[in-house]
Amino acid sequence: MDTELFVHFAEIAGVFVGFGALIALRSTRLTDLHDVIYLRAVLILGVWVVVAALLPIAVNRYGVDGHSLWLSCALAVGMVWVVGFFALNLSADMRALNRNAEPVDRLFPIIGLPLHLVIAGSMALIVVGVWPHLDEALYVTGLSAGLVFGGYTLLVSVLSSSHISTSERDDH
Repeated sequence: MDTELFVHFAEIAGVFVGFGALIALRSTRLTDLHDVIYLRAVLILGVWVVVAALLPIAVNRYGVDGHSLWLSCALAVGMVWVVGFFALNLSADMRALNRNAEPVDRLFPIIGLPLHLVIAGSMALIVVGVWPHLDEALYVTGLSAGLVFGGYTLLVSVLSSSHISTSERDDH
């Protein structure tokens, strides 16, 4: 296992979480539903990547390796992924945002859905044990997709500030 690689994943995701927290602290519009949903998504994705990156390092320290290592980690982070996905997407806030979706919100799933599938699919392939010799590669693929998803979500969150009037932008 390449411990350094997993630490770097956690560091990069930590930056996303930090930027998300900074946006939350600096924003006077945190009650804007659009901003709240995207901020939650960035934080959920960032924390998920940090946990998914550090979990194999911690579990490996107990002498667990090979398929058992990747199976236990894929099960744990797969369950966290499913809970986070449903918690965000089934919330009343998300339903309200979907009713009043902006163009960028309508385009978001075009990138988001494939990334969800890569993350869930990678973890599922590890759990099912289809290619045990590729477990670590599949896990890294899922982590990479989570990192890309977090970055994409942060980017869309920042770029979608077009729903703010020009005078509001000038005030900040």
